Amino acid sequence: MPQFSPSNLMVFLLTGMLVWLSVNVLLAALRLRRSYELAPSRFLYPANCPPELCQDQLGFIRFICPRLILFGLLGLLISVFLLVNELTGLLAALPEWFSQGAALFLFVPLIIWYVIFINKAAKRFW
Repeated sequence: MPQFSPSNLMVFLLTGMLVWLSVNVLLAALRLRRSYELAPSRFLYPANCPPELCQDQLGFIRFICPRLILFGLLGLLISVFLLVNELTGLLAALPEWFSQGAALFLFVPLIIWYVIFINKAAKRFW
């Protein structure tokens, strides 16, 4: 049974947020891919760009869907890895600063990548 400390609880909170974000992004991407219509969503559009002002909706859908699906799957994979690490001590052989910081080392680059491709979409399609 793992011992709960403030750092463990932080990792569990971060993991829960990543699971929630990943599932919402996956559902939005699948809905977008199925309907091929831009519907209101907090995760799809850059900088609160209204979907009505998109210059090329089909191009945007083709650009954003694979990236959103990849983001959602990577987010779920990272979440599972972080949860297994916290519950089993998978990275216990590594220095403590790394095993405790694994959440940030994996989570932050994923979010940065998301921001980059959303900004590219804003420049290309709005």
